[in-house]
Amino acid sequence: MFKLFATMCFLVNGAVECTNYNDSDQVIYQELAKCEEMAEYRFYAMTDVFATYQQPYEKIVIGCVEIED
Repeated sequence: MFKLFATMCFLVNGAVECTNYNDSDQVIYQELAKCEEMAEYRFYAMTDVFATYQQPYEKIVIGCVEIED
């Protein structure tokens, strides 16, 4: 089983600061392929929002992590 995670890095006062996030929906995926599909969707949705509001970012990683049963 798998769940989503995100790491977002922004420039704050001249230094890059990164924050790790767990999936707020707490959805558990039985298959890695389904989780990766949602990770890709969320990545592009987030970067679209940042582009719309002209919010610069250094790095965004959204992916899947295997969890215990």
